[in-house]
Amino acid sequence: MSTLALAPSFSLTPTQKKWGIMALFVLFAAALFFMPDSAWAAGEDLFKTGKEQIKSSAGTSSTLWFAMTVTGLAVSAVTGFITKNWFAAIGGFFAGMIFLNVAAGVIGLS
Repeated sequence: MSTLALAPSFSLTPTQKKWGIMALFVLFAAALFFMPDSAWAAGEDLFKTGKEQIKSSAGTSSTLWFAMTVTGLAVSAVTGFITKNWFAAIGGFFAGMIFLNVAAGVIGLS
């Protein structure tokens, strides 16, 4: 017999596997608990110097914003024609625009 055909010399019971997974979860949770949030909150804005340039390039009055809106309209029209489900196509466009506006507000582009 080759060594590859031999059964393992040990095996874990389902209870032992469950406790091992629980121990890893507790260890991960403890590591996250001790990670300080204030270290992230005290960070400096890396894009402070170029914020106006970023707003002019990707803000709500930019060509990029217009292109994303037109692309969303085109995809909605194609989806409506192909699937004949105009409610989903128009709803998808509105959901995309809402997401775009909320994301721009969170990022600071609006």
